[in-house]
Amino acid sequence: MRYLKVVKFTFTATAALLLLFLTACKESINDPTVRISISPKTTSVVIGNSVNLTVDAKNTAIVWPDTVEGSFTINSNVATYKPPEEIGTYEFTVAAEADPSRKVTAKISVTYAAPEITIIPGTLNIKTTGTYRFSTDFTIPTGQPKDQEPLWEATGYCGTVDQDGLFSAARSGMNNCRVTVSIRDNSNRKISAVATVNITDPTLNDIAGGMVSVTGGTFSMGCEQGQVSVCPANAGPAHSVTLSNFYIGKYEVTRYIWDQVMGIRSSYEENNLPKTDVNIEDIEEFLEKLNELTKKNYRLPTEAEWEYAARGGNQSKGCIYSGSDTLEDVGWYDENGDRGTHPVGMKQANELGLHDMSGNVDEWVNDWYSPYGSDPQTNPTGPESGTSRVVRGGSVARNEESSSVYNRGGTDPNFYNPRLGFRLAATTM
Repeated sequence: MRYLKVVKFTFTATAALLLLFLTACKESINDPTVRISISPKTTSVVIGNSVNLTVDAKNTAIVWPDTVEGSFTINSNVATYKPPEEIGTYEFTVAAEADPSRKVTAKISVTYAAPEITIIPGTLNIKTTGTYRFSTDFTIPTGQPKDQEPLWEATGYCGTVDQDGLFSAARSGMNNCRVTVSIRDNSNRKISAVATVNITDPTLNDIAGGMVSVTGGTFSMGCEQGQVSVCPANAGPAHSVTLSNFYIGKYEVTRYIWDQVMGIRSSYEENNLPKTDVNIEDIEEFLEKLNELTKKNYRLPTEAEWEYAARGGNQSKGCIYSGSDTLEDVGWYDENGDRGTHPVGMKQANELGLHDMSGNVDEWVNDWYSPYGSDPQTNPTGPESGTSRVVRGGSVARNEESSSVYNRGGTDPNFYNPRLGFRLAATTM
């Protein structure tokens, strides 16, 4: 009997201990009905931005973190988390209130935004003799290299582009040529935008589109010694000249236009180089054929028209060279031209939108050469005869002074030179 009592007590004590153990375990064992998850589990966000984290909880409330690196706001089961504005990976952890051992963590990587660049326009249709200055729209976000200049490149042998985005078409019949502009990100990766260029030959009707209307006016032609920094001895005396409205070519006449008018099959690779090695008789023949074909009255500019236009007409800023006091900006001369002519329009235009009136090639004008007088003149055309024709503008073989808007020279009208060309003028269009 005593033995049975001991067994009963032992069983009762064991059962009590087992019940106590099971009760304690129940508090620590995960409740299988409790569920909690977070989405997204891993993501990246651009520095300075936020990310929405959605928590899905079943049979439990959500225990939000007391503190995090960064900041967050809660709306129901969604936390809008903004990480610190530093590159790195940050964790955002939530737990189940019914079972604190159940935790889920989202990892957020903070990255820099990539630079963005756009080229304008995306497609360009242009004539062989044409130029066009592309523009860009680019964004450099936080953390990316600042103050960088876009890099311009042209491919497809269709032309050239300078680092200001000025494209000059060089060959006709070229489609899908590419002009690319790029910048670098903080990993030195190239971020680029591409424009497609289609090049076609100009027609004779396009010549009129290349003529610039010049509003006439009165100006002081020539200069006086000491009046300007570059005043050749034969550029004085300064005298008053009044001009009527006229038109003048935006560019020098190119090889391609010459060949089209003269009925020559063009064999040049670079058709938009200025036409050179022509004398006055050649030019007169060209003008006769051009006027017959176009029913216009193109001619050479007078010396007064040439200087007035080169100096910017009634929009003149008083520059020494045509469009600038720095010849490098507007012209090719002996220090930057390598003694070879360059495609028209590659340099900055002057106040009237005219290119290459300082440098590249000298230009024939209509006047016979003679010293200036001091009397006021209206629409002067120079003497009726002479031995030399006036040449203006400077060239790639000449120095800075020769490219000033005041410089003038006289040349035998039968003279040929590989750096001597001309541009068109007209009284009316």
